[in-house]
Amino acid sequence: MARKSYSSQEREEIRQALLATVLRCIAQNGLIHTSVDSLCREVGISKTFFYTFFPSKEELVLQALCHQQPRLLHYAQSLMEDPALSWRQGVERFLRSCCYGRQENVAVLSIEEEQAIFRCLTPEHYRAFQQRQLWFYSQLLTVFEVPVERVDPRLFGNMALTMMMVYRAMPEGMPFLFPEIAGDMVEFQIRAIVDSMEQARKEQKTPRCIPDEEFREG
Repeated sequence: MARKSYSSQEREEIRQALLATVLRCIAQNGLIHTSVDSLCREVGISKTFFYTFFPSKEELVLQALCHQQPRLLHYAQSLMEDPALSWRQGVERFLRSCCYGRQENVAVLSIEEEQAIFRCLTPEHYRAFQQRQLWFYSQLLTVFEVPVERVDPRLFGNMALTMMMVYRAMPEGMPFLFPEIAGDMVEFQIRAIVDSMEQARKEQKTPRCIPDEEFREG
């Protein structure tokens, strides 16, 4: 016999379980292989009960991606505080962990999955999600001690995400690329991203030299 009521604490525990489960399923199998039915079976709830938490699978995914952000920020901070890692090693390890998300349970949508989610969004909902993404990448740069005045968070997000999405799209989604060197491609792109971040940090720490004439005029 189905339960008729849940306490607020039980409801929150179920909601958290749905968020964690869909993130793990996306990381391991992709969203296309993740249905509401399979999520409900894993969490142990009915499909009808699922819709009392989220109006759709797409809304669950959006909230789960936002739910993932604090965990990623905490992970980045832990790498920055690890005495065994240099700054560069910490940033590179973070980017690798996100790119090879199946091992680290980091959810990254494919190109097709992003398109499917986008088609379900209202313009207002889309803008709100983009603002959340901008906040996340700004916070991530701050954790990495990279000034957002010198590295645009939007550019950082675009570069990191496209690297991850292209890697995951090979070979099925992008068959004309060379999947046998996918790992080399990732390493090259990580180095390029971190080089840019490192240069921005150096420029931030380098004091500006004041020309003699400007000093005398001052």
